[in-house]
Amino acid sequence: MDDIVWQRTGVEPQEPSREFTAMGVNGIDVGRIYRIDGGPLKGRWRWIFLLGHSQFRQGIVSGHQASKQRAADQVCRTYRRYLETPGSDGGGQSRIPLKKPTNQDQAI
Repeated sequence: MDDIVWQRTGVEPQEPSREFTAMGVNGIDVGRIYRIDGGPLKGRWRWIFLLGHSQFRQGIVSGHQASKQRAADQVCRTYRRYLETPGSDGGGQSRIPLKKPTNQDQAI
């Protein structure tokens, strides 16, 4: 999804990252994924969507997936659903302005 930029949140640059944060085009953190390193879900990827309130949050806003890509895709799908949900229902429609390119934003 073009509306999300993923950033690595791991501490050690030489180690493979097992944690990422999703940031929307407006600079707000919208979600997170990380690899589960222990317990019965070891090796799976946990995903968490951070935005929304009331009715929107009664839906599925977190879970786990078998792969990093599937977890990231789930955050993207939830973000898309959030943007399509009216603010009165806990979503982001007409709540978060999406950055629109202007003539000043274009490189010269």
